[in-house]
Amino acid sequence: MNVEPMIEVSDLTKRYAGHTAVSKISFTVGRGEIVGLLGSNGAGKSTTMRILSCFLPASSGTARVAGFDILQAPAQVRRRIGYVPQLVSADGGLTGWENLDFSGRLYGLHGADRKSRIAEALQFVNLTDSASKLVKTYSGGMIRRLEIA
Repeated sequence: MNVEPMIEVSDLTKRYAGHTAVSKISFTVGRGEIVGLLGSNGAGKSTTMRILSCFLPASSGTARVAGFDILQAPAQVRRRIGYVPQLVSADGGLTGWENLDFSGRLYGLHGADRKSRIAEALQFVNLTDSASKLVKTYSGGMIRRLEIA
């Protein structure tokens, strides 16, 4: 059985004026694999993730995520990924449910569909019982799970 890789990266490079942040990296991630990017500060880990999630253009090289080219089909890539940055983005002054409701509105989800997707996401990350609590009362792990949701 020939299964297409979930992520294919070939000679990916990102240059800034006078500085190369990512230099010709290549790797493949198969369906169901878990991969970590390890390296010292400034090694290009965050830059690579920003490129793969279509937030930053590569200077050269190619990448495909879930079968879609990151340059030719960024909207298709974004629909198929979740990205939790290092810095917390959840609003502590809102409840977990309100944070997801806000995100759902940003992504164009409406009415009953948005509500059911929020409930499904909360159940998936085991936060259903905490959905009505303010995020500022959550533990660090709970906030990460909310951001995944």
